[in-house]
Amino acid sequence: MQAEHSQAVYTASSNYILRDIAGESILVSIGPGVADFCGVVVLNESAKILWTTLLGGATPGELAAALVQAFQISLVQAQADVEETLSILMERGMVQYA
Repeated sequence: MQAEHSQAVYTASSNYILRDIAGESILVSIGPGVADFCGVVVLNESAKILWTTLLGGATPGELAAALVQAFQISLVQAQADVEETLSILMERGMVQYA
């Protein structure tokens, strides 16, 4: 994540919806790219918290705070997790920033 984007507000793409199926949290593609989408995205608990937080838009700091609150991990660890997750989601076009 580049420094100039550290205060950007990231939002989840409206092309995916979160569904709980058989005890797993799964992102389902509903957008125009559904024909190009191969597979499903299964979220672990931390990714689910990040995704639900992203639905309303959030800064990296707000995302890290959500992880700290949910899992009582260090802020440094939460920030690293957020950076990695945002990088993956941005690369796949699943989130965007303003």
